[in-house]
Amino acid sequence: MLALLDQTYAPITADETEAVIAKKAAERLAAVAESDQDITVHVEGAAKIAVPLPAKAVKMMLAVLLAMAERKPVSMIPHEAELTTKQVADFLNVSRPYVCKIIDDGKLKARLVNRHRRVKFSDVLAYEKSSQEDRYDALTEMAKEAKELGLE
Repeated sequence: MLALLDQTYAPITADETEAVIAKKAAERLAAVAESDQDITVHVEGAAKIAVPLPAKAVKMMLAVLLAMAERKPVSMIPHEAELTTKQVADFLNVSRPYVCKIIDDGKLKARLVNRHRRVKFSDVLAYEKSSQEDRYDALTEMAKEAKELGLE
């Protein structure tokens, strides 16, 4: 597997003109994306073509257009991409040593490349979801205990 940097494009950020175009396009596309329907896009240029798009692609296009309209950087990361522990730490907003610890504890899967750990992006997303669920469960339990103790 290739490292993340070999599998993604550099983040794109819209300039002011592109942001205006993206905003108009997002406004037009929003209703179609919400209807969860496949569509056909007609492209007019040197050649006129019709491009069929599945509903999921329409939703993804809308998300990209909305980010561009707000001039937020956008990247696409394949789920099979492998990240370094530094990239995982940046994504999760934690320290690199903490990432190494959760790998060593078996909470996050990784493979060794020489002495370096590589983590699939899909595994990072699964860990993040699991971690969020654990935090939610802990908060629910704390709220329950506070109610039982009359500390509301």
